[in-house]
Amino acid sequence: MSERDDVDRMLGEWGWSDYDLDLRQMAVSKRISLLARHLERLAVDTLAPFGLDPGEFEVLAILLRSGPAHELSPSALNRWLMISGGGLTKRLVRLEDRALVARRLDPGDRRSLLVALTPAGVDLGERAVHAHSAATADVIDRVGPEAREQLSALLRDLLLAQDGPGTPDPVDPVDPVKRADAVTS
Repeated sequence: MSERDDVDRMLGEWGWSDYDLDLRQMAVSKRISLLARHLERLAVDTLAPFGLDPGEFEVLAILLRSGPAHELSPSALNRWLMISGGGLTKRLVRLEDRALVARRLDPGDRRSLLVALTPAGVDLGERAVHAHSAATADVIDRVGPEAREQLSALLRDLLLAQDGPGTPDPVDPVDPVKRADAVTS
């Protein structure tokens, strides 16, 4: 067995109890929770020099990865963000006030809006994505490439078991038809 961590010590503390607990699942969930908190703190620390919080960064990153014209409908953005419409509006207002995004009427449906990165948004977004990616890689790559791929596959399986396999991709970078549909929806 490898080194003991805080979760091993916490699970050992349950040894006194008569509870009929299967601690194996608790060990997995606790490690995922602790790692998620660590990665959230890392994101806050990495993005602060760019004047971004993780939520604002998410908006910029989604628009960046959508490809040129870096533009999506609010509903397409929200499929990735999974926040309330009001929460998205607050993020967009903050980014718009800093001239990082702009909203305009969708020429294909004048009742709808599109959100696009401005040139300043593209520049800041690219710099923030590189910094965040490097910081995250520094943490994740410590286990080595084989373990990283195995961990990624296991976490994918766990997420698919929760969400189900039929979850559609809001923006598929490989399929330009899906991309065009997502941009105009």
